[in-house]
Amino acid sequence: MGGAAAHAQYYIGPGYIQVAGVMGGGKGREHKGWVKSEAHYWRAKPPRREIRGITGAATSLQFTSSRAPAKGPEVLTVSISKSDPAVPGLMERCRSGAPVPEIVFSESSDLARHPQEHGPRPATVPDFYRYRLKDVGLTCPVAEGAAEQAFTLRFNDIEWLNAAPQTKPMPITAEPAKLAAGPRSGSTRVFAISWFAPIADSKPDQCEKVNTKPSQDDYYAQMPPEKAARQRAFLADKGGANTTYLPYRGPDELNVILLPGIVPDPGFVAPRVDQVRGFDLDGDDGTGPTPAHTRKHRNFTSPDGRGGIDNQLFTIQGCIAGWRRNGFLPMIGNELRRAGGLSILVEVSGIDDARNDDDVAVSIYYSTDSIRRDGTSKIVLPDYTYRVSGATEFSQDFVRFRGKMVDGVIMTQPVDKLFMHEGPASTWSLMNARMRLEFLADGTMSATLGGYRDWREYLAMAFFQSSDYENTIGFQAPAMYAAVRRAADGLKDPVTGDFNGISAAYEMEGVPAFIPPGQSRELLGRRSNVAARK
Repeated sequence: MGGAAAHAQYYIGPGYIQVAGVMGGGKGREHKGWVKSEAHYWRAKPPRREIRGITGAATSLQFTSSRAPAKGPEVLTVSISKSDPAVPGLMERCRSGAPVPEIVFSESSDLARHPQEHGPRPATVPDFYRYRLKDVGLTCPVAEGAAEQAFTLRFNDIEWLNAAPQTKPMPITAEPAKLAAGPRSGSTRVFAISWFAPIADSKPDQCEKVNTKPSQDDYYAQMPPEKAARQRAFLADKGGANTTYLPYRGPDELNVILLPGIVPDPGFVAPRVDQVRGFDLDGDDGTGPTPAHTRKHRNFTSPDGRGGIDNQLFTIQGCIAGWRRNGFLPMIGNELRRAGGLSILVEVSGIDDARNDDDVAVSIYYSTDSIRRDGTSKIVLPDYTYRVSGATEFSQDFVRFRGKMVDGVIMTQPVDKLFMHEGPASTWSLMNARMRLEFLADGTMSATLGGYRDWREYLAMAFFQSSDYENTIGFQAPAMYAAVRRAADGLKDPVTGDFNGISAAYEMEGVPAFIPPGQSRELLGRRSNVAARK
């Protein structure tokens, strides 16, 4: 596979292994009885994914195929929960040293995509890629206290069983969003979003301390003493283990960003607060028996007094310095948008009464017109006109909520799923999504957007740039992985029983803006589809 792009050589999430004579706990028609892996990566040291769209044009309308090798010999490394009943049998095979004639491996085509892509999966792409690995040698380095066991599969050849290798991402097409018509009466207000970020700050003293990046001791913790001494000497004049080396701090120097469960959980600091912005997503306030559709978790109270608030993402990000409001990621993400990145527009229509209205619509659009700023480059100027993009890359993700305004606060009904283009390098999905929005006295707008994020998709973005993100944002991947899995509280899989969603909420601020009147009329109603215009 030498020289091929590294778009999708790994992911965190379920893969499935079929080994003759080993019964696993896989469920569902395709993988019943297979052994479930929790994460995997191809090649001994896969390069990290590139960030698209920072320095040039990029489109999310493509589908990156698996980057499993077209032929062998090569390596696949997987992690399997130590509680899986198949692990003892696999360990026995591994320790025997005898090669396994063949192993079949299956990985999700959706999870294997580059995390900046979305849009429909091509009809030619199966939901799970399947491969036959031939003449496989197993190694199984053990880290005491780890939740998952690593297995390295060194195979001499590979057969793609239901797809063919693709050397480049496949271009795909999408349809504009089918928006229900907006209210036919009332006024409209439009806002250009000046700030958008996850809600991670509630109180100045919410953390007894913040989470920390990995240390040099963490790097050497799983190395045999002799190997550690040689490596320390080798790195002595290089300033120690940098972010190139730090990912490979697992047993046998395996990559703990890509297999974060194969070392002991270093421990994670969560905020200690009672009041958090967000929504009651599951209809449960935590005082009675936990409903089957949600996992038992801490509920919060919102600043306006609403109870049963579900925002488990806050428990993850609230004590990570780089995710708080003045942290590295929110600051750079918002600065990139203000500096010419994709503009987010929020339109509130059908306003018949400025304080109370039984039927208003809240729409989210995107514009490639740059946000207007003052000379300081920090303040977003109000009252500019933004053309709504008709490119299907963006118009496929326009969304319209219906809601009510009570005492000047709009609460919307949920929508099943939306995609947010947070910035030039971050697009992600939110399920069971809804908004809370209010107009402020100075003419600006403040809003909260909430729902469930797929925790596997979330970690794909959080671990996007390997140990660089650990160091610049301030966390340890194994600790964060364990914390996110514990915090996942929604999107229960009806087949496996796994909770694949973590409740989340985001803050939005906006300044008054305009949409060209003709576009506004068309978007509000008067047609079911948004016409594609370049």
